[in-house]
Amino acid sequence: MEFYNKLNANERLAAIGSIVVIVGFIVSLLGAYGFGGNTIALLGAIAVLAIYFLKYSPSQTMTWPAPIPTIVLAISAITAILAILGALPVLGLLGGLGLYTLGAIVTVVGAIIMVWGAWQDYQAMPKATPPPTGGPRV
Repeated sequence: MEFYNKLNANERLAAIGSIVVIVGFIVSLLGAYGFGGNTIALLGAIAVLAIYFLKYSPSQTMTWPAPIPTIVLAISAITAILAILGALPVLGLLGGLGLYTLGAIVTVVGAIIMVWGAWQDYQAMPKATPPPTGGPRV
């Protein structure tokens, strides 16, 4: 709970989306055909939670290759795209697969929540100032 309190509102939304993706993966595993149900989405959700954990850990001294909101947005977007692509074939058999279908839908919803939170955090990030436009051009 202490970790959760360190997150800002947008990061909390992305973290909640990550947890929903993990729950959706577990629910899809309980279904009849759920073995390996969208493992990439699970890995993306775990990566987002790990990034936030590393961001707020007291002993963290690493330099990130890009701003953290940008990294989280990229991972969340890839996760959402793959979750949607993984759920499309299941929607044709909506009533026949039970928990697997429910897990796929929950995974997509969680991925969308994760992307929305990451996008809001990215938008709240201070932008670089544009280069000056006045003066002589060379």
